[in-house]
Amino acid sequence: MAVNMNELASIIIEKVGGIENISFVTHCVTRLRFILVDKEKADTMYLKKLDGVLGVVYGSGQYQIVLGANVLPIFNIIEKEYDINTGDNDNNNYIGKVESVESNEKAKKRLVYYIEKITRFLSSSLTPFITVLYGVGMLKIVLSLLSYFWPSLSNNSTYIMFNLFSETPFYFMPILIAYGSAKTLKSNPIFAITVSAMLLYPNLTSLLEKSGTMTFFGLPVLSASYSNTLLPAIMSTILLAKLEKYFYKIIPPALCTILAPLCILTVALPIVLVVLAPIGIIIGNNVVNIFVWISNITGGISIGLLAAVWPFILMGGMNMLFVAPMTEFLASNGYDNLFRPAWILHNIAEGGACIGVALKTKNKKFRSDAIAAAVSAIVSGVSEPALYGINLRLKRPLIAVMIGGLAGGSIAGFLGARAYALVYSSILSIPVFEDTIIAIIYAIVASFFVSFIIAFILGFDDIEEGLNKINEGNDI
Repeated sequence: MAVNMNELASIIIEKVGGIENISFVTHCVTRLRFILVDKEKADTMYLKKLDGVLGVVYGSGQYQIVLGANVLPIFNIIEKEYDINTGDNDNNNYIGKVESVESNEKAKKRLVYYIEKITRFLSSSLTPFITVLYGVGMLKIVLSLLSYFWPSLSNNSTYIMFNLFSETPFYFMPILIAYGSAKTLKSNPIFAITVSAMLLYPNLTSLLEKSGTMTFFGLPVLSASYSNTLLPAIMSTILLAKLEKYFYKIIPPALCTILAPLCILTVALPIVLVVLAPIGIIIGNNVVNIFVWISNITGGISIGLLAAVWPFILMGGMNMLFVAPMTEFLASNGYDNLFRPAWILHNIAEGGACIGVALKTKNKKFRSDAIAAAVSAIVSGVSEPALYGINLRLKRPLIAVMIGGLAGGSIAGFLGARAYALVYSSILSIPVFEDTIIAIIYAIVASFFVSFIIAFILGFDDIEEGLNKINEGNDI
């Protein structure tokens, strides 16, 4: 029976506490993400049992309702029918809304408050950039497939132009990050873009390379390449946002148009070049080195360990916490041999367990649901329907997912699988592993069949015909 979208949207609004309890709502690929005035007013247990809802979690200050493929239709209905601040209409106010709602918890949960605040800021700042990377990542897949079947095509000028285009976002990464950060901070993105562009200006780069040592007001300027960097743009944008607020406040309105931009940019540039940009590079390099060190300590099993615990990262709503280090990792190394392989193999393991469930269950409707969830996880790279709708729901198949992820991830680690582009975590992304494609294929096969076989052997308490929802779920 098809879900009535309008009815489901209405019930969700009611059960999260009504319009007056919703400060903000946005969405990602599979989840509605609410900022609630009081999360205790939400009827979590009712929502978990609601047909069409795959799960409910609370993480990063957000009340998250997992809807899978239904998320966009439901969000569109909410945006159209209800007077609620949404991510599409008021994205710039997102961080501010969260702060105002959570400020009363600041004293009680000071450390958690700041960690969640930083996580939300990074997530919101990186969203425009990540969207572009997914686009050029898929372009990379197409180009890789074309060059594989027609090797001579790689010398074609049209192919070369498309390939250059797929590399462009990484080179101009500071500019794209600056834009997203400025929009999140509700500051003028042009200021942020201009300063970040200065870091990439060929004349500056050439001058620093030739002279070796340059000074700004007598202070040394680090000779470094800022293309493919994340933190220098974020840190400089935060500075610019504060300077913008300050100078537009103290300068008389009649002179603001002329003097405010001059003061903002003049004050910001030396601080960025001498202090913030170099610190950003140092921190970014150390973040990468930490993950490289962890990978070296744990050996090839590191991918397997991350893939095994990924279901719990998703359940905790903490997956976006990994966006920043993953981006820094890929930008600095030119490849990702930890996060992306683990994420893909977790999705494959979710799909494998679902297929095991589909072959074991006697419930025809549930079998169809399990197969659909498997396709979503494996082909589309969206694992929430498999996690919440099938494997977590039945409990024992989740063990199979963890073991399958561990097995496939360990194989990927020991064989040296590396993703050279940021793409959706699906089987269609195999070509971005380029020279390590055989390694990821072996790992995918292992993840799928290990989780499939274990889920089938362990079994589960079968779902009765006609039973759409269970009476319990994971606690929020």
